[in-house]
Amino acid sequence: MFKSILPSTAAAVALLLVPVAAGAHTKLVGSTPAANSTVSKVTKIDLKFNEKVIASTVKTELVMTGMPGMANHAPMKIPYSSMMGKDGKSMMLMVKRPLTPGTYKVKWSAAGADTHRMGSEFSFTVK
Repeated sequence: MFKSILPSTAAAVALLLVPVAAGAHTKLVGSTPAANSTVSKVTKIDLKFNEKVIASTVKTELVMTGMPGMANHAPMKIPYSSMMGKDGKSMMLMVKRPLTPGTYKVKWSAAGADTHRMGSEFSFTVK
């Protein structure tokens, strides 16, 4: 009797574990500067992910979205270089000069082990 229950129990447990694995997507769990923060003298932006990302899938963008005293500031892409962290869970965006006062938006997308591309964006202000 126990021999016939064992395979059924193992199959049920396996089915319960599948949704957990399928729901594990790449997420941004932290950044410096932090989302919605006001900071001074930014020369780099650090991104921290919940899992290792596939470096070839990472796309980022840094855009200045507002400048003090300019009501209709058009979005302006900011040039930078980037580097993946050795842990595979972090990335650094390095600007050539400290960012000038204004508001900025960082957009990112990347895929982790499940190869499903995820992404989001956040903003911060430089005073």
